[in-house]
Amino acid sequence: MNPLLRLPRWQKRAAYFCLAVLTLSGLAWLLLHYGRADDELPLPAEGWLMRLHGLASMLALLVLGALAGQHVPAGWRLARRHRRARQRATGLLLSALLGAAVLSAYALYYLVPETWHAGLGGLHAGLGVFALLGWWLHRPRRQRI
Repeated sequence: MNPLLRLPRWQKRAAYFCLAVLTLSGLAWLLLHYGRADDELPLPAEGWLMRLHGLASMLALLVLGALAGQHVPAGWRLARRHRRARQRATGLLLSALLGAAVLSAYALYYLVPETWHAGLGGLHAGLGVFALLGWWLHRPRRQRI
C-alpha cells in the first residue's frame, strides 16, 4: 500500500472502534425494538442503545473528518495516477453511503415527523448495512491493525 494512503494507527483503531460500536448498538436496538410485541412498552435498554449510538456517531464524524482531510484527497489523486479505478469507485461508494447515513440520521432526529420514523429508520439501517459492505470492498487486501 502506498504510504500516503496508509492510515495512522490511531485513526485506523478509532475508525474500527466507531464502526464496531455503531454496528453493534444499531443492530441491538433493531433487535430489541422490532423483537417485541406491538402492545409492549419499549425497554429501557432501547433508549440507552440510542444514546450510545449517537455518541459513537459523533466520534465517527470526527474520524471521518480526519479521513476526509487526508486519506480521501490523496487516494483520489493516486487512484487516477496509478489506474486504481476499483479503489476510487469503492471509496466514492463508501463516502456516498456514509454521507447519506449521516443525513438520514439528522433527518430522523431533527426534521421528519414521527409518522415518517419507521420508513426513514429502515432506510437509515439499510444505509448502515450497505456502508459496512462498502467498507469491506474498499479495505486493503492485506490489513493490519
